[in-house]
Amino acid sequence: MKWESAPLWPVALPSIIGFLLSLIPYLFEVEYFSKRNLLAPILILMILGLFLIFLPNKYGGKLELYIGYAFGLLLSYTSRFFFGFYGIVVVVLVWLGQSTYMWQYNFPPFRIGIWISLGAISGLYIGGIVAYNLL
Repeated sequence: MKWESAPLWPVALPSIIGFLLSLIPYLFEVEYFSKRNLLAPILILMILGLFLIFLPNKYGGKLELYIGYAFGLLLSYTSRFFFGFYGIVVVVLVWLGQSTYMWQYNFPPFRIGIWISLGAISGLYIGGIVAYNLL
């Protein structure tokens, strides 16, 4: 998919959703959400990723888009186990880098799904840092 101009929704919407999911344990007492465990927000992001099926047909294969989204979530979530805090930094920097040029080229749906998932995880990580320090 190649866009005529830089799209806002694949950059802003996943990161805002991830940011809001990271605030839930700090604002409400929910049984499955923990301030130290990101597994529940990741599972919610996986479920919310199913809404990619409702995108228009111009984005290509919807199953391939969701598989890329799920793969990106798993890859970026497990990177923090191997690299610690630096894994979070790498995920955010890769997402920012992709957001600057991704829309200019014709990439397959799998790659677009990875881009969207990196935005969601970046919002989750940044929101967790903000919530921990401010709330």
